[in-house]
Amino acid sequence: MRPEAARKILESAQRSRQPICIFEISDNSSPRFLWWMALPVGFVMCFLITPLARPLIARQLVFTYLVPIIPVCFAWDGAVSNARTYTLADLDELLEGLGDERYRWEKGVMRGRARNLYLLGLPTQGAGAGG
Repeated sequence: MRPEAARKILESAQRSRQPICIFEISDNSSPRFLWWMALPVGFVMCFLITPLARPLIARQLVFTYLVPIIPVCFAWDGAVSNARTYTLADLDELLEGLGDERYRWEKGVMRGRARNLYLLGLPTQGAGAGG
């Protein structure tokens, strides 16, 4: 989502003193040219997974194999979505000026099979919910 909308969501959570947890399941820390190399991979992958779709209808076959609109959209969506993923530096910008004695923010990287970012907003202990 756009930074302005994301900032409003974070401000609303803090103002209403509601917990919020956000995960970024994509990682755009790789060099930017690698994002675009994923385009052909997504394009080919769409050809391979289409026969597994159920129910498989004639339009899917036409717009996948004869007029490959679906693979183009599938590949483009994947590449652009990855490019728009927030980084830790982006989260710092979103959080600038937020947080006070009644609400705290925590961000970090969850390690595992992939590098996933999280952002956690919590009301501080001892301060009741509501406003």
